[in-house]
Amino acid sequence: MAEEAAYGARSFGVEVRLLVLDSSDAATVAEHREVVASLPTAPGVDVHHVDEDEQRTFLRAVIARSGVSAPDRVLGLMLPDRVSYGACTNRAFLLAEGLGCTSVHRRDSDSRYQYLDGEPVFPIHHELTALGLRAADVTGLVSRSRLDPACADRPVALVGGSFVGEMSVDVEEIRRLDPEIYEDVVGLSIPSDYPEIWRRNLIAESFRGAGTAAYTGDRTTLMSVSPTRVDMCNIAIDREVYGRVPLPPATDTIGSDYFLIHLVQDARLPGVLHNRHIVNFHTSERRSDEGFLAYQLRFAKFLLSAPHFDAVYTAMKEAGDALLDAEGHVRPSAVAGFVRDSTRVDRSENADRLDVLDRSYRALGGRYATAADALAPLREELLDQARQDMEEFALLTDAWEALTRASRAVHPTSTHTRTVAYAGGEERRGPVTMGQANMIRCMLRDEPEHINIHDVWPVPEGTRTESAIEALRALAVRHEALRTTFPHAADSAPREQVVASEGAFTVAVLDHEELPDDPAGYAESLARLARAERFRLDRDFPLRISLLARSGAPVFVAMAASHAVTDVSALAVLKEEWLSLLAGETLPPPASLTPLGLAAEEAAPAGLRKSEASLRYWERIIRTGPQAMFAEPGAEGIEVRTPRLTLRSRRAARALALVAERTGGMPSTVLLTAWCALVAHRTDQPACVAAVPTSNRYHPRLARSVNTLSQDALLSLDVRVPTFDALLRKAWGAALNAYRHSQFDAVALWEMIGRATHERGSRFARDVVFNDVSTLPATAMKEDTANGHDPELSWGPDQVLPTRVLTFVHATEPLLHLSTWLDPALFKRDEAEAFVTGLVRLLEAAATGDVPLTSLTEVTGVRPVERGPRWCRVDGSWTSPPLVAQALSEALEGLPVHVTADATAPDGSGPDAAAPDGGEPDSTAPDGTTAQDGALTAYIATGGTPLTPAQAHTALMDALPGRPGVLAPRRYVIVHHPPAEADRTSAWLRQQILTEGTGRDRDVT
Repeated sequence: MAEEAAYGARSFGVEVRLLVLDSSDAATVAEHREVVASLPTAPGVDVHHVDEDEQRTFLRAVIARSGVSAPDRVLGLMLPDRVSYGACTNRAFLLAEGLGCTSVHRRDSDSRYQYLDGEPVFPIHHELTALGLRAADVTGLVSRSRLDPACADRPVALVGGSFVGEMSVDVEEIRRLDPEIYEDVVGLSIPSDYPEIWRRNLIAESFRGAGTAAYTGDRTTLMSVSPTRVDMCNIAIDREVYGRVPLPPATDTIGSDYFLIHLVQDARLPGVLHNRHIVNFHTSERRSDEGFLAYQLRFAKFLLSAPHFDAVYTAMKEAGDALLDAEGHVRPSAVAGFVRDSTRVDRSENADRLDVLDRSYRALGGRYATAADALAPLREELLDQARQDMEEFALLTDAWEALTRASRAVHPTSTHTRTVAYAGGEERRGPVTMGQANMIRCMLRDEPEHINIHDVWPVPEGTRTESAIEALRALAVRHEALRTTFPHAADSAPREQVVASEGAFTVAVLDHEELPDDPAGYAESLARLARAERFRLDRDFPLRISLLARSGAPVFVAMAASHAVTDVSALAVLKEEWLSLLAGETLPPPASLTPLGLAAEEAAPAGLRKSEASLRYWERIIRTGPQAMFAEPGAEGIEVRTPRLTLRSRRAARALALVAERTGGMPSTVLLTAWCALVAHRTDQPACVAAVPTSNRYHPRLARSVNTLSQDALLSLDVRVPTFDALLRKAWGAALNAYRHSQFDAVALWEMIGRATHERGSRFARDVVFNDVSTLPATAMKEDTANGHDPELSWGPDQVLPTRVLTFVHATEPLLHLSTWLDPALFKRDEAEAFVTGLVRLLEAAATGDVPLTSLTEVTGVRPVERGPRWCRVDGSWTSPPLVAQALSEALEGLPVHVTADATAPDGSGPDAAAPDGGEPDSTAPDGTTAQDGALTAYIATGGTPLTPAQAHTALMDALPGRPGVLAPRRYVIVHHPPAEADRTSAWLRQQILTEGTGRDRDVT
């Protein structure tokens, strides 16, 4: 390839960037660097060997600068953790934009050149001859032309050849074993509505390229190039195409990287087909058993993608010239629309494909039968992925032009990685702390962008890059937490921490000629993006650091941090010390407890008693409080993509100060009270149960500890009081009680939660979080409203969250600055804005006098949710018996289920459940008790299927996540057949009972 690059530069007088994208492990990359370094220099050729870390650094900078929505998802699509030919080529496209290229010429590592008279035959000759020129001007440069004259004024968008040698898709063995099965399997890649003669010809030609004939001389054709005539290892594409539409980023598949060839043909853009074919061969890895199974998965996914891509290609072909705008450029919006439409392809067609593939492989036997066994349990996942891949392709297409624009401002040569070695301190090991165990559990379970944290540090003007890095090195030596890793076996949580005495970390330096208009926002986006990758607990340095510079002068440090060793307060300490070091100050010796020192205290009798008291406090709330604050229609799913809504208001800050002055309360407690009152009012709940993270830094020995000390305090505030002032008085004690019980053994806590919720029949949702970080040093805060409005509301990027409502308080003076994420399924944009504005209105009302809580609707403009007649409160939680019945029936594979909320009398008399027409449910029993005083009862008709109450309860509990409106019945009554009047409880009571019980224990039934 280096020779081909040199040929191109020498023969055509162009600048060539030889770009090597290397995703190998560190040792292999080092070997490759030696090979690249040994290449002879050639005039006009610059070699760029970019390893995966450098690719990631470049992509983070591009994505942050682009301002695209869902940046973490885009990063995952650009640099997935699995094989993706499309994503790899997309990275090359963006790097080419950054390098100022006008075309990309792709070659693969498993291909070779043909030779003629002892000289290699380079495809770049034809590529540079024609690419980008007006087709009419190329006519005299090619052997022949088959181009529609109507397209003669359009530029040549693609030049390509094919391959000779082994088949591009490794199915030759199937053809040798059984030609008929070969036709069945390969035929799955061809549209089912093609005429049979076409199908047979396509099957015969599929994956064979240009055959095996050797090159003897040039033949070139100006034409609309068919994707079946070229190969992606031998192609050049003009930036006017790849700069507007990406390749599909699907993982573990083949063929998706041919998409742009289809687009060029369907848009009737000219191309040149040549015969300088690449020599193809298959690596030894593909021949191994492991490689064979991996390849069969890719082949299966390729076959399942076929109907989706066929739908897109059909739509593009019908669109024809309409794919181009008035200037002749490809319209990305049209392409994205067709891709989205393809997600509606009937799933059953792909189910049939899997059936054919399974049957064929089992008939072949041997390792093909093994492949069938491997694919069988992935069936549903593969069917889902085929559709999801197209959804993600559409998302990336929407973002693509913004990414290519941003790439032009982030030159790859201006990004590099510095390795920083450190040595100092003592090597030690010991048990993890309670806070570490809690965060490690979350890190192993949750998506990294949810649990990792980040910060941005402005660099003082005049600071040199070396000084900034040297201060970071000093922090690593000073704080044991930064030298801590957590060794553990696979599939197990670490219980030990190890402090190293020496090691190294990296700093990604991104030097820009010019920073975006909002450099602080750019740095924030970059830091947030760095959160999207998991920290490997057993080896990674806990800070992922980028240094942003302008013309060599550092401006910001943007970092993501592992929550296993840091929290927001710890990052604030590190920032303060880093700035002191840059100022030339000498830091005093650390006086705070180290993580190992804290672990020893927690293991002492007093520490264990404190943890046990916290567990008892949590258990009381888990067993008696609402299982979810937002148990209401529309609340679904475990993770929700939610936009950020930011409030800035001087009015609110002034009102907050006046309420504090009038009542004698602390501003933080006043704000917490108002927020809880509004949440409880909106959800129509008698109490506000919320996770309120606390720093746990009240003791002087912990105040400046670099450690993860923050844990959830679980607040339960009963709002059944007459006025705001009365609620404020209760809130102080409730918050103090919550904070006192925020240090616990996380493993024991979640064991308790699992036990308590199984017995109660609920699911602890943690759907409301309120995090006040206003006392921490601010990174950069907007001091005033930008548009003259007060309150000022602004919308920010989406984030996938496991909560319904998440609120961060950044400042309470001189303005109230908070960010909140409100589930869009529950709060439309205007409702979310009204909710936040309602908080300001409540504070202003409370500033002048006490506020009756019965007047909250009038005062705030926020109305309680209307759940409808099918909802009732049972065991302290809102629930819907029809939803419970539906969930239980689905969990039991469709068995008939009827659920009633009642206080059934011993003789069996009692109310019927909600009528199917939506009428009021009978929630009052003959003795006057309400459903809230009683419980849910489920009636299940098994039709003879063996079923116990315990099995029914376990099945429903497994189905509860993501269904906050579903509460498990207190009793399961199992009968043989459903009654004719299946909607009447009295009819179910007349059925013969086979067994009944709570399902929680060994019932005697």
